[in-house]
Amino acid sequence: MATSRSTEPSAPIIVKHPGCPQWGLGYLVEERDEKRFYDFEDGHNHSIAKAFWSKLEPVQLGDDEATALEARIRGLRDRPAAAAKKRARPAAPVLTSFDEQVASFESQFDGGFGGPQFIAEERGVAGAEAPDGPKKKSKAYKQGAIETARALLGKGELEALLAAGNLDGFMERIHKVHKAATGLLHPLGDLIPFNKMPAEHHRAYAEAVVDLLHGADDYAARFDRLAGVLAAAKVVTWPLATILSALVYPEEHVFVKPSFFEKQAGVLGFDLAYDRAPSAEGYARMQSLARDLERRLRERGLAPRDLMDVYAFLWRTISPPKPSAKS
Repeated sequence: MATSRSTEPSAPIIVKHPGCPQWGLGYLVEERDEKRFYDFEDGHNHSIAKAFWSKLEPVQLGDDEATALEARIRGLRDRPAAAAKKRARPAAPVLTSFDEQVASFESQFDGGFGGPQFIAEERGVAGAEAPDGPKKKSKAYKQGAIETARALLGKGELEALLAAGNLDGFMERIHKVHKAATGLLHPLGDLIPFNKMPAEHHRAYAEAVVDLLHGADDYAARFDRLAGVLAAAKVVTWPLATILSALVYPEEHVFVKPSFFEKQAGVLGFDLAYDRAPSAEGYARMQSLARDLERRLRERGLAPRDLMDVYAFLWRTISPPKPSAKS
């Protein structure tokens, strides 16, 4: 009796990912659910969805070299205590309490997240750069930034720019989104270095952005890829690694400034443990903290629209107000 045989080519045992050179070499651990799981020299297990298998490049090693590679990677994977020690950071001093944060927010914004003051100073209104009312420009009209990001970073438009090799057009869209996010990205720490990114990194960055926002692979792998590209270009920061997802998908993703999150973690007694360099593991902790804060706000009768509102609450209330000159 004849048996059917798969025409699928066998999975390469040892590979490298050209888009993520910081991962090093990886060897195949498992294949299931149309995904292949590789342990890489960066010490992490990365899952690769079937749609992206073709991006991996097979690497041929001798038997001794392959055995040595596997032993080295297993050694990295089997050091959880060392990894935890590396992530340990001094706890930020607790300068306020959650009750005081809520009181501060309510004193600043009558009507909470839906009130006119919050909309005027923080959120902005749909379809406009600024709401009617005060002429002084807000530090960040977040609704406008969200709409700009969604309009400029759609999958079809970005993929078309990449296919045409129009990297200048792609980067111009990113610059417009960054400009719309005034008050979120720091001019000196984020924008100026990013705007000076060498052109040879633009394609890798563009591919990583499309993958991050519209890829089918696990988000953790996509996040690490973007962070790796930013690191290779020497412009990696937590704000630059999180701003695009936070604007396009604010219901799911959060914008991160680590110093604020460290303080908030102290207030809530949350174990934030993370590396200074952006990583998917660290981002998952930041996201969990934001969700915890969101839950607590809803329990207090406040109703943030999304995690961008949660971030606005955090940065507006996490530090006690400075005493006025008159006091």
